[in-house]
Amino acid sequence: MHSEEVIHAEQQPTADIDDSSDDVEDVVDDDDDPDIVEWFDGLGQSNTSNYHPFPSKIFALLFFLVNSPHPMGEKNLSFVWFILKQMGITVPSLATVKKFQLPDMKEPVRHVNCKGIPFYSIPLESIVSQCIGQPLLSSNLMRYPVEGLDTYTEMYHGDAWRNDSRFFSPMVKIHNGASVFLKECVNIKHQEFGTVTGVVLKFYHWATSKDILAHIEILLDLFQFQHMVPDTTVTHLSSDSLISYGIMNVPVSDIVGLATPPVHIVQRVSSGSGFVRMDKQETAAHLASHPLKARADGKRVVMLPLILFSDDTSGNRSKKWHKFESWYLSFAGLPRHLNARIENINFVCSSDSVSPLDLSEPIAQQLTALETEGVFTFDASHQETVLVVAPLMCIVCDNPRASTLLNHLGSAALKHCPRCMTSRQENPDTVCALRTKDMALQQIAQINALLTEADRVGMRKSFGLREDYNPLLYIPADLYLSIPVEVLHTLSLGSCKHILKDVMPKMSPHQKREIQARVRAFNTSGFSTKLHGSVCYYYQSFVGRDFKGWTQMALFILGPYLSDGQKEVLLAYSKVFRIAYCDFFKPVLLDEWKSVCQAFVSTVKQHMPSLLEKQKTHLILHLVDSMVKFGPCSSFSAERFESFNSNVRMYNVFGNRLAPSRDIAKRFCTLQHLRYICHGGNASERCGGALKELYFTPLLQHMVRGISMRELLGHKAIYQPGVARKCGMQYDIVLGMFALTDKVLEHRSVVSQNTVLVSSGDYVELVISQCNMKYGILLTTFTLSDGSVHCLVQGFHELTLPDGQPLVNEYDCPLMDLSTTIFCTAGNNIQRPVSFVHQCSGTCLFKETGASIRNVERDIVQEDTLIFKHDWNNTMYCYNVYYTL
Repeated sequence: MHSEEVIHAEQQPTADIDDSSDDVEDVVDDDDDPDIVEWFDGLGQSNTSNYHPFPSKIFALLFFLVNSPHPMGEKNLSFVWFILKQMGITVPSLATVKKFQLPDMKEPVRHVNCKGIPFYSIPLESIVSQCIGQPLLSSNLMRYPVEGLDTYTEMYHGDAWRNDSRFFSPMVKIHNGASVFLKECVNIKHQEFGTVTGVVLKFYHWATSKDILAHIEILLDLFQFQHMVPDTTVTHLSSDSLISYGIMNVPVSDIVGLATPPVHIVQRVSSGSGFVRMDKQETAAHLASHPLKARADGKRVVMLPLILFSDDTSGNRSKKWHKFESWYLSFAGLPRHLNARIENINFVCSSDSVSPLDLSEPIAQQLTALETEGVFTFDASHQETVLVVAPLMCIVCDNPRASTLLNHLGSAALKHCPRCMTSRQENPDTVCALRTKDMALQQIAQINALLTEADRVGMRKSFGLREDYNPLLYIPADLYLSIPVEVLHTLSLGSCKHILKDVMPKMSPHQKREIQARVRAFNTSGFSTKLHGSVCYYYQSFVGRDFKGWTQMALFILGPYLSDGQKEVLLAYSKVFRIAYCDFFKPVLLDEWKSVCQAFVSTVKQHMPSLLEKQKTHLILHLVDSMVKFGPCSSFSAERFESFNSNVRMYNVFGNRLAPSRDIAKRFCTLQHLRYICHGGNASERCGGALKELYFTPLLQHMVRGISMRELLGHKAIYQPGVARKCGMQYDIVLGMFALTDKVLEHRSVVSQNTVLVSSGDYVELVISQCNMKYGILLTTFTLSDGSVHCLVQGFHELTLPDGQPLVNEYDCPLMDLSTTIFCTAGNNIQRPVSFVHQCSGTCLFKETGASIRNVERDIVQEDTLIFKHDWNNTMYCYNVYYTL
């Protein structure tokens, strides 16, 4: 009944559904005039112009409150209005604030699916225009790929942007203001000949420079070619022909201007010393004008590849499921630390009544237009109108959604992999022929050509595809090559969960008590998630961050209770986890990392064959290929998008639920346009200075944009690396071993170089080794009278083999000995927290503590507790290589 009510409401878009209709509203707003021209702030001073486009400061604040991603219910808002009025503050009515329209804001667009159900979306071109029009965001958007790197740390370092011509920036502006497009002939500076002719193939940034370079195919005349290659004879060369000499990397600053294209190009035969002359048609095709040159009409063309995310989320505050399908957007050109921020995610559409493929139909049309035609908009970086080309880089989603978007039958299908033709029964541990868009369209056509349903069912099983109409299969991007393997759902919520399901039921009650004790005794300093012994019983209710934290300690906790086969599987999985959550990718490690993934699947096949049937186990074989194309896994992680789902849920919870698709889209449209105005976007009516100052206050940024307070206050001195925190007591101390006598102010923590707070007792890595030690335990932090911060660290001595290689334990973790050496180091020498695990010997024992008393809900509870006591006389530790922040 609920879905029918929603459909009925959204099928009447002309009816103005007022969210403010409530029995309390009449009491609060009975004396308000919605047409008041000027409102006053709490001090009674007029701020009409300074807070433009809002009439006053109080109006702006109330508008922020009503449209916050942390919304309030109608009655709560009404009560806030009641309080303000009782305080004697003149305020506009709630209805006036809710109906206020920001200048130049385009309303969400209404669409209707094939069943006549309406839904609303924010056009992609509007989002692109708003983001590139914000000075701060625009200045951080990368427009060109980066070449010459031996380590990939960003999505724009990956092979997709570097090698796929769909993402090549079409043009650059040279020194004289002329536009140079791809495949155009140019004159470039040459040391010997003054200038030579070349054909532009690609523009890019070099790793060690911010300058723009170009791959240029050098074309030489006969004299120049024979001078460069004196022993080569070229015959049948006419005066209107040029010889292809090879490709050079040329700074754009060395391009003199456009050149007259040759009638013929002569190319050297790769298999020998002969030459082949292109005819006029072949030469013209080789030098074909870029399709966007005429459309640009002299304007700059900018490349901004897009990342889309698709997911479902609950529309209810409780666990009761009320599914909303949603699409979000971010930019591949943003650096990873900015792309991970929730405020840089842009809402596109959502609905509880329309399928994700139906929602994607207008998105597919807009993606095609943005890639083939582009959109003219203002670029805040260049301070001019440009033509923005925004092709789809990738779609981030979980595995069930990937199957939906790829017309795949799902994880239960015989051909259970949506990325290759692997069969679950024959070869689940290998990667077979990769699926492509052309292959899928041919297979779908074969299914549709069959006359009987029985034949179609058989063909679906053989291909692993369904023949439903999918608008995303008709965009320029090949979707089968554009959906990376998502690590959150494949590893943490996939293989890790399945391994625990296989291991935990086989544990005896006594073993589970011991595991709980080991978990409590494990040093989790530096861990972002604190796990408790309940993992033995409630692991099936864990979320991604719980499994992520558990993986970093599982080997050391479960090791004594696992069989050799189980231990091999968990060790192989931990190695996959280590590379998946690494913040870089090195192409030279390609084969090694692929072998790690293959080793895990082979180990599963040998020791946990039931796990081999899982789709997520096979997908690990495709993980490294995704990293090659799109950079480290954190570049295409779903975790930040999953966090954004809560905003959609809260807007539905606190809305009237009559037209949720429209209301949610309008809320996000308002917030995104407000951000555009207050960030200095090129709107016709600029933001008032006082409003901009108000908007960027930390608390408003936290409430309106969802930015964490820690990030907003990160510029303050107390959050800078090397700063001591958590002040203790001041006393006179003589540190004779360091020849130091001074008044000392003790602290319990210090900020590390990666801005993480490290406390006394935590394991740390040092920026510069002290006493030949790179790791240690932070004992204490203190500040001297001159303000300098120092730390006392007890160092670890690394153990090595005779050949100098590190000595490792059975889990491939380097062994270290806790030395008696204590040294003093500067506070800014603490690089980051790390994880060390005590190498327990036979003297590390369990101990029954007897009946312990706890205060739970003001009641006294007695329970028997088993604890695990480490023998600290044993100074052997191992460095936990599976730890990640």
